[in-house]
Amino acid sequence: MQTNTVEQIAEVQRKYEELQQQLRAEAATAARKAEAAAMVAEQSRKYDELQLQLQLQQMMQMFQQSQKPPS
Repeated sequence: MQTNTVEQIAEVQRKYEELQQQLRAEAATAARKAEAAAMVAEQSRKYDELQLQLQLQQMMQMFQQSQKPPS
């Protein structure tokens, strides 16, 4: 009976270690996904900022052209 209990304890410890390994792997995956999402969000923000700058430049050019006297 004592041997059976020792074997059960060893099995529980093994399963516990497996679950901890799995949780660490899942946490690492989640961290990588979060980092990738943050990078995508930053790139999207930069793209939007560039688009706004381009629109502003175009509007400035249109305004400057409209201020020129007709030839």
